[in-house]
Amino acid sequence: MLRTLVVLTAAVALTACGAGKDNKVKEDDRPVVSVVKAEAAAGASALRASGLVAYQREPVLSFKVGGVIDRIAVDEGDYVRAGQRLAWLRPTEVAAGAKEASAALEVAQRNLDRTQTLFDKGLVAQARLDDAKLAVERARAGSDAAGFNRDTAVIVAPADGLILRRLAEPAQVTGAGAPILTLGEVQSGLIVKAAFPSSAAARIKAGAPATVTVTDSGGAAFKGRVTRIAGKGDGSTGAFDVEIMISAPKGLRSGMVAETTIDVAVPGAVTPGAAASVRIPAMALLDARADQGSVYVVDAQGVARRRIVQTAGLQGETVTVIGGLAPGETIVASGAAYVRDGAAVAIAR
Repeated sequence: MLRTLVVLTAAVALTACGAGKDNKVKEDDRPVVSVVKAEAAAGASALRASGLVAYQREPVLSFKVGGVIDRIAVDEGDYVRAGQRLAWLRPTEVAAGAKEASAALEVAQRNLDRTQTLFDKGLVAQARLDDAKLAVERARAGSDAAGFNRDTAVIVAPADGLILRRLAEPAQVTGAGAPILTLGEVQSGLIVKAAFPSSAAARIKAGAPATVTVTDSGGAAFKGRVTRIAGKGDGSTGAFDVEIMISAPKGLRSGMVAETTIDVAVPGAVTPGAAASVRIPAMALLDARADQGSVYVVDAQGVARRRIVQTAGLQGETVTVIGGLAPGETIVASGAAYVRDGAAVAIAR
């Protein structure tokens, strides 16, 4: 009996050791992750995005007729006045085109006269007379378009402004409507056009105050306000263009890169428990696209649950989440690639 008791005791001990080993293996199988607490975003009512400084109106100037460019009197960076002559075509080239068009009109008119005479004598049908009249109308339109005058062969500045681009050179052959110069109208004012995700654009209202920070000007900040919000998002990104008018844009130039901050109202809860905007590390966001992504939220039992969240822009190494996550919730910051939805995780100390 003593020998039997010893054997049973040893067996129980071995079984207990084996169970402990199995539990340890199962515990070690859990992916090790680091976690952070979602923090309420200070100034969560601010939306941020990058954009470019530009004049509100930047028309592209061109000739109304084709020909050879005789001279371009301005260059990029030149300031021009309304009504100033900026470029013109060679008169001989335009005059030659007008002469050809005039000759074609004369031929069409003579053909119409002969056809009218034959029609009056009953020798041609009405359809032939109609064709001759149509040919005259077409020739007359071509003659008017090719007519040489100061309006069609000369580019005149439509307003005071700055030459932003020079897209052609003298002696170059150009067609009617081909871009020659780009003008920035100074009276239209400077704006910043920035792209915001749809969830952020829905919170922006025309007239909302904004701050524009331009790195190229030493990080100077300028006050502004929202003047226009695009009615349709970009077909590829889904983002909406927002225009911000700069109040006193002294020292700024078209093409400078700017960071915009727009003050908006804090939205209501999107999901239960998510009443405020929060910031999380950018590496914690998975499957990010436009204004949406997902995170793993770890509960009190150490189980990770995948959750869809709405985002409103990147600031440095953090992302602002405006829906789907509440302040204080624990999320996986690193190691999410090895986590499965509903699986237990081991939190690194």
